[in-house]
Amino acid sequence: MHVLMLCALDVWALPGSGGAPTLYRTLRAYGERGHRVTFISPTVGANSFSPTGRLRDVRPNPPPAIPGVSFEQFRLPSVQDWRLPLPNVLAKADQKLRFAFGYPRLAARRAEQVLQREPVDLLYAYEVHGALAARRLHRRPGGRLPIVARFQGTVMYPTLASRLGRLRRYEEVLALRLPADLYIMTDDGTRGDDVLARLNPPAMEKLRFWRNGLDLDRLFPAGPLERNGRRRALGLPDAAFVMVTASRLVAWKRLDRAIAALPHVLRTIPSALLLIVGDGEERTNLERLARRLGVSGHVLFVGGVPQEDVVGYMHAADLFLALADLTNVGNPLLEAMTCGLPIAAVDGGDTRDLIEDGDTGRLLPSGDPEAVARAIVALAEDAAGRLRLGKGARRYAEERFWTWEARLEAELEEVERLVGEPSHRQAEGPAQTRHADG
Repeated sequence: MHVLMLCALDVWALPGSGGAPTLYRTLRAYGERGHRVTFISPTVGANSFSPTGRLRDVRPNPPPAIPGVSFEQFRLPSVQDWRLPLPNVLAKADQKLRFAFGYPRLAARRAEQVLQREPVDLLYAYEVHGALAARRLHRRPGGRLPIVARFQGTVMYPTLASRLGRLRRYEEVLALRLPADLYIMTDDGTRGDDVLARLNPPAMEKLRFWRNGLDLDRLFPAGPLERNGRRRALGLPDAAFVMVTASRLVAWKRLDRAIAALPHVLRTIPSALLLIVGDGEERTNLERLARRLGVSGHVLFVGGVPQEDVVGYMHAADLFLALADLTNVGNPLLEAMTCGLPIAAVDGGDTRDLIEDGDTGRLLPSGDPEAVARAIVALAEDAAGRLRLGKGARRYAEERFWTWEARLEAELEEVERLVGEPSHRQAEGPAQTRHADG
């Protein structure tokens, strides 16, 4: 099977193989299955990160070598190429225009070149901008290819009731309305199934609403020796009460709440230390906030690390924080649960699907800094309670989460069925059509 994949993302978003693993693992799974993938993307992806915030300072990384996968890259023109300084608002507008209009047009043009030179069996639209490019191709002369629309969650749910909100996110609306033969939406707590039901009702009978997989063989609770060893390796005090977050540093993740809670926490728990694992455009603002509140000595910005190394920071921690409003059910939270960490999470999106207050974690009704601090202090002073919550989280993970192999096997089965290829083997793991936890 030859898959033509349209995607505006870098395979890894941060230097050093940091960032979300989903796209890389998807490509690798298709290649290892014996399929060919032609991946059409810009040289600088929509998820690329520059510490300065300037596009011209981004150094494109060469695409990774993945068996069976070839990359067709092209450069997106930008007004930021000019040497004149641009106001921040114009730089943001340029980013939006390049990917909402420039990428779909140029990617569709490059896809047409591929289609003219060789047979293709499937068009795979990965995320919003890939779907916008696919909209330009789905009615092409010469017959319609089967289309898979793949979304890693959505930001649309809070704006569904607002006509103005939908207009502001018109590109997401158009992408989610792409006529496709199979829709794969990550069940990450952003209520993507409800969004599709509202914006694209015919998609529901073709929807697979799945959580991501995990490397369950390397995720395990840390015993005292493992915990102390990790702390020594990271240069952390043995007696500190260590909290950890792990995510891309973007505004909607609300990592500012963890920092804003620290002054209140330190009055009772002077050994408190916050590890912020990840990087992104909000780092400068978060560092400035920590300095302004006088807590810089209690916040360690780890930066982007290889995805497989994140577990080391979790093993060194006493508590995992997830404080966003939209959702907190990303892979870091799933990994923290599998590592047996107690969780403190804001009750946003579908977070309560995983975090049952008092059983698998603590659900916070709001992200108010004082309320967050009270929850942290209560957990810091209750070692037995943390142990109980951690065991509950681990038990839930063992019963409900699936491996990356099982998750991608389920996808391959669906896609091969769609194009009429025989499946290689039966997927192992929970039987699923929508939710990974049944």
